[in-house]
Amino acid sequence: MCVKFKDEYLEVDDKRCLYSDILKCSIQNEDAHFKGKTKPFTHTILGGTTFMAGAVEPMMYVGIKLTLRDGSVIPLYVSKEKVLFNSEMYLSDEKKAESILREIKKRID
Repeated sequence: MCVKFKDEYLEVDDKRCLYSDILKCSIQNEDAHFKGKTKPFTHTILGGTTFMAGAVEPMMYVGIKLTLRDGSVIPLYVSKEKVLFNSEMYLSDEKKAESILREIKKRID
């Protein structure tokens, strides 16, 4: 994922999005089983658990869900690989996501 902050727009993997088009944004944990198979962030994991996980800890991708005014979603995946909740990789990806989210919110507020 490549994110560039420009004066009037955000560029994500060569796609441009005006800050004024962003309705809301939040950090999400997408269930690794569904990444790329369904609409981004449709299957999320809250607090390290999923209803379908059972006794197995679910693997996930940390990202930022940008919801635009037209209802479309732009996914910003921070995790390059599947991560386990509260693992070192997860915490690192979460920290990066928080930093990116702060920058986005500065520009849309």
